[in-house]
Amino acid sequence: MSSSPIDPDTAVARLSQEGYRVEIRDQHLLVHSIPFVTAQKVVRYGTLACLYLKQGEQVVPPNGPGDNHQVWWTEEYPCYPDGTVLDLGNDPNVRELLPGLTVRNRFSSKPNQHMNGYPDHYEKIIYYVRMIQNPAKSIDPEVDARTGEVVATRESESVFRYPDTASARAEILAISAKLAVERVAIVGLGGTGSYVLDQIAKTPVGKIHLFDGDIFGSHNAFRAPGAALLEEINAKKPKTDFFARKYDPMRRGIVSHAYFLDQSNVGELAGFDFVFLCVDKGETRAMLVKFLIENGIPFVDTGMNLKLVAETNSLMGTCRATLVTPVKSDHVADYIPMDSDDDDVLYRQNIQVADMNAVNAMLAVIKWKQHLGFYSDDFKPHNLSFGVNLMALNRGPRHQDDAE
Repeated sequence: MSSSPIDPDTAVARLSQEGYRVEIRDQHLLVHSIPFVTAQKVVRYGTLACLYLKQGEQVVPPNGPGDNHQVWWTEEYPCYPDGTVLDLGNDPNVRELLPGLTVRNRFSSKPNQHMNGYPDHYEKIIYYVRMIQNPAKSIDPEVDARTGEVVATRESESVFRYPDTASARAEILAISAKLAVERVAIVGLGGTGSYVLDQIAKTPVGKIHLFDGDIFGSHNAFRAPGAALLEEINAKKPKTDFFARKYDPMRRGIVSHAYFLDQSNVGELAGFDFVFLCVDKGETRAMLVKFLIENGIPFVDTGMNLKLVAETNSLMGTCRATLVTPVKSDHVADYIPMDSDDDDVLYRQNIQVADMNAVNAMLAVIKWKQHLGFYSDDFKPHNLSFGVNLMALNRGPRHQDDAE
């Protein structure tokens, strides 16, 4: 964590100048040391937290899009001096709102003069502080949330060049933090691999290493997210360089390796937290799978099988994502083609379609997120196969401990 002076926003600066212990953390405004009365008629102290979003350099007011009049409270529900509860909108909800910050209640209240929303964060915070603090002052006139202490703004050393307001607005920052592993590799930046990158780049992974020796061409542009410039195609740059530049405006930590992995350099995958295999040759896949299993590195292997149906002049086939972990690898031979003669039919016929590439990548990314606990995973399958002609998703084996 790093510290910086209090945010220059007028409302926050005013709270700080008046002596409130204000902190900006993970796109939330926190006010500490607010006295309140417990149900046992005892004065204790708690922290208020509310969204503090920015669009560019501008702070979104509490009545703006994505913000609201609600606040979170870290302690038990505050009461009047006689022990009866205050009327602040009762929504008990114990959860980790931010990494390291657990809240126990959420309040939803507006005075008549602010029925259309609070004009700024100062008015919003002051209203809740007074409602919570005044009963405590009735018991002890000396207590006051204006402690005069200054709390430095704490901002994580984020990989993003601008805040992830999507996770903040959805109130899932603590859940998203589960994805903040140090190093992830994507081997193969074709259609599927590029869509994997598109999703992983929007998570708090520390470093994303890209491995591919191919040049970015026009056929790649039609099977990748976003739109490439004609100049970029004509530049004939390595895929990994192209995609590293594309996502650099959004985040740091994308590392380009403009070469293929083989027996001589596969050791570069040692120490990764997770690997996505998006390769098109069985022998290469076999070499990579063997290394990852032997070194206890979890990974997802992806593959597609699209073929032309002459009778209907249409395409049919499947896309597959297979999760392999240090405790579950005995299913590899059943689901992952690794012989030179068993390369996916997709690549032998050179049939790739962007939407199936995207579906393939999404299956892989979802399995990764389930592996890390971001998504619930009731069935815990280690293989997913989607058939486009059947519009059906088949789930593969579970680990024996998961099935019990």
